[in-house]
Amino acid sequence: MAGIEFDRQAFIPSTTPQGRSAIQLLIPLITVSAIGLVAYVGYKIYTVNEHNNEVIAVNSQVQQLEQQLAEMQKRIDSLERHRKAAMAEVNSPAPSSTNTVSATANRNTRAEYRIDTASKFPAQTKVATPPQVQATPSVSSSVFASEEIAGELAANHTAWEATTNRLADVVGVVGTQQGELSETRDALNQLLAQTHRKAISFELDRGRSRVSVGPVSLQLKSADSKGQHYTVCVIFNKEKCIELRDRALNEVVVFVVAKNSPPLELVATKILRDQITGYLEVPSAMQ
Repeated sequence: MAGIEFDRQAFIPSTTPQGRSAIQLLIPLITVSAIGLVAYVGYKIYTVNEHNNEVIAVNSQVQQLEQQLAEMQKRIDSLERHRKAAMAEVNSPAPSSTNTVSATANRNTRAEYRIDTASKFPAQTKVATPPQVQATPSVSSSVFASEEIAGELAANHTAWEATTNRLADVVGVVGTQQGELSETRDALNQLLAQTHRKAISFELDRGRSRVSVGPVSLQLKSADSKGQHYTVCVIFNKEKCIELRDRALNEVVVFVVAKNSPPLELVATKILRDQITGYLEVPSAMQ
């Protein structure tokens, strides 16, 4: 009876490393995070462009207001000159009626000759009637014109004050928008600085002293090769320690070492007995 042949390779368990499957799971998460970060940066850039357009529009309004102020100042100067001319005409002395009468009397007092006639009745001389004295022009019209000019000047002055107040408000709004634009630009620069990172690899052994990795120092506390977990102490400022307990293989551990500082990311890519290997992502500004 012939022996039964079978494939022994089918009964051998596969030895696919667990790290590769975990990395394959993290690749979509990292891709989604990168897409979200790029979208956020694009939104910030779009916001900065919108602020720049608003500032340009406000500057054009300010220029228009300045032109209106210059035209109004020219008009006020011309009205002031007309008012001064009208006041000069009102204050100029009018020709006196007494002088006119005296001049007419002097003309009428010239020598007269009387001729005797043969008639019994004496010759009648024609008495020359003095010319009518022309009345001096009334000043009421000039006074009315000066009052009208003064009213126009007051109205123009009020409009000028309103335009000045509006210009001050516009300048204040421009200053506020420029401050907000500067703050947005600073926030965008900080965000861009955080996106530029560098990975620093490390290898830690249990029992060894701390290892300097970038701006911090790392010290391995424990490593479980079966459960694929580890505990690391992150030392900064030479004394303070942040203990990362029971972290898994390929887990992205995010932590902050100081207030208002960008976060750091620690990833262990290989866990052996009393030894781990991985990398630390550090912003370019902290190197």
